[in-house]
Formats: sequence, C-alpha cells, structure tokens
Amino acid sequence: MTYIIQILTAGIASLGFAVLYNVRGKRLAVPFIGGILGWTLYLMLMFLNNEILQSLIVSMFLSAYTEIAARLIKTPTTTFLLANMIILIPGGKLYYTISSAIKGDWLNFALYGKETIFMAIAISAGIMVVSSVTKIILSNKK
Repeated sequence: MTYIIQILTAGIASLGFAVLYNVRGKRLAVPFIGGILGWTLYLMLMFLNNEILQSLIVSMFLSAYTEIAARLIKTPTTTFLLANMIILIPGGKLYYTISSAIKGDWLNFALYGKETIFMAIAISAGIMVVSSVTKIILSNKK
C-alpha cells in the first residue's frame, strides 16, 4: 500500500510542478503519467541497492518518455522534462548535507554531499545521453 501512495504522490508532484511551469490542458497528463511511471521504475530498481544507478536509469527513461511525448503533442521537450525530473531530486540528502554543515558535522557533510552530487550528476547524465541520442537520430532522418 505504501508503494501505491508513493507512486500516486510522485504523479501528483510532477503534475503540480507542471502547473507551476504553466503546462495547461491535455498536456498535464504527460507529467502526471511520467511521474507515475518514473517512480514505479525507481521502486522496481530498488534491488540494485544503488540510488545513483537508479537515478541514472530512471532519468534516462523519463528523458526518453519526455522526448517521445513532446514530439507527439508538438510541445518543447523542456516543458515536460522539468516536471518529470522533479521526483528524482535528492531533497532528503540535500537537507542532511546542509544540516550537517550547519552543525559542523563535517564527516556527514562530506558523506551526504558526495551522494547528493553523484545523484545530481547521474540525473544530468541520463538527460544528456538521451537528448544527444535523440538529436543524432533526428539529424540522420533529415
């Protein structure tokens, strides 16, 4: 039951950020479904016991989903990309990083900071790989 709540919450979070970014009408379904699919995949990959690898794979999946949806609906990719990726932001780790720094707990600051940075790099790398492959594929079709 908690997984279902997490999945629905991810969809609602993506939907909320889509509204914040002025996505309107039928386009709102794309980030909602993306949030649901992305978090479902993230949970399915928990057997890897590696949040960084999970984030990389899910960001690649969400980037591909966003590229396809954007072309089908004829909307810029970034319209959906930001709202879909919001579920992967390592908010808890970022909080603990800053909290440790404020407390002067430099060991935990370094630990959480490293994990936060690696997760951000994984998310960025996933987006870059899919975006680059998409551009190559589309340029070869012309």
